[in-house]
Amino acid sequence: MGDACQGEHISEYEQKTEERLRGSKATAVLMVAVVLIAANLRTAIASLGAVLEQVQAMTGLTPAAAGLLNALPVLSFAGLGGLGPLLMRRIGLNRMIGLATCALAAGLLLRLQGHVGPLFAGTAIACGGIAVANVLIPVVVKQRFPTRVGYVTGLYTAALAGGSALAAGLTAPVSEVAGWRTALGMWSLPVMLAAFVWGGASRRGRREPAQRTELPETPHRARTSSPQVWKSPRAWAITLFFGTQSCLGYSVVGWLPTIYRDAGVDAVNAGVLLAVSLLVGVPVAFVVPQIAARHAHQQWWALGLTICAGIGLAGLLVDPAGGAWLWAFLLGVGNGVFPLALTLFTLRTSTPFAAAQLSAIAQSAGYLLGAIGPIGVGFLYAATGGWATSLALLLAAMVVQAASGIVAGRNGHI
Repeated sequence: MGDACQGEHISEYEQKTEERLRGSKATAVLMVAVVLIAANLRTAIASLGAVLEQVQAMTGLTPAAAGLLNALPVLSFAGLGGLGPLLMRRIGLNRMIGLATCALAAGLLLRLQGHVGPLFAGTAIACGGIAVANVLIPVVVKQRFPTRVGYVTGLYTAALAGGSALAAGLTAPVSEVAGWRTALGMWSLPVMLAAFVWGGASRRGRREPAQRTELPETPHRARTSSPQVWKSPRAWAITLFFGTQSCLGYSVVGWLPTIYRDAGVDAVNAGVLLAVSLLVGVPVAFVVPQIAARHAHQQWWALGLTICAGIGLAGLLVDPAGGAWLWAFLLGVGNGVFPLALTLFTLRTSTPFAAAQLSAIAQSAGYLLGAIGPIGVGFLYAATGGWATSLALLLAAMVVQAASGIVAGRNGHI
């Protein structure tokens, strides 16, 4: 039943593409490469949040500067994500993803210098690579797995959440032993592995011309109609939905350990609580896209996940230490909005090129909106000396997220 429902949302062109590629060794290697890249797309961010207090103490960063550092990911995603489709057309899908992964590794290595300049520069370079990969990986899913969007998106987002949880849980203990610079820099190693496997997948695709992993030509009608994505109210609802979840997600990754520390939780347990929140998102990220893709509408998923996040935020506002584990759990469930939003990029478009356009629009404008979260939280915390106003801001964002999710989750293509 699920496959039949999903089949209603894909074109004959996509069905034939999937039939031609299914069972290919190149496709299997490609799926492994996608999962490995996904597992590294948030480690640069989650690892920094886990040791942010130590970084501030050693470098003299003010809360406002730390807020800007936390906002660098979303600012990079907003500024560079829109270049994804253009770079894909000029350089090639495979090559561009490989270059983005190498940029991520280089940025993580630069942060090993330990000074404020390299810390900001390395974070910006790493997040620039992430920004491009963020936009182009959904295109790979749309192109190569059009009849298995939910399953592959589930694997992709579960790996992303798992990598985030691992970075959040291991960075603080390693920092206690080897220092925060080593704790941040060690995450360049799995990125190098992902780049190596992606290179192998690309070479295998070139050796099998009938099963190339490069973006195939789509019908002329799809190319000429793609600019209409900008004019669609549904596209902007998806963008708003994506932006508000970014506002919450990056605020949680950047500031949740500090919120718990101020409530009396020690540094290691505060990092563990962030890891728990991210780890809860792994099964949620795997299950939500698969179930949501089996139905014509995704509105109730958007609303339910947003309510979970809202309850978690309210708990942090009322009693952060007393219900610490419950709030971390609920925030982790609420972050299931992220894989749901990624699924909408493919469910609401009919071709890979249209998916690239929607992904670029939603992620560029959405992450720009999402930057309000970590910057606003840091600014309000510095101005008020507490978390009440910051958490109220995030709760207001959840109201907007619920409303936009109801519109974005309606059946139909853009």
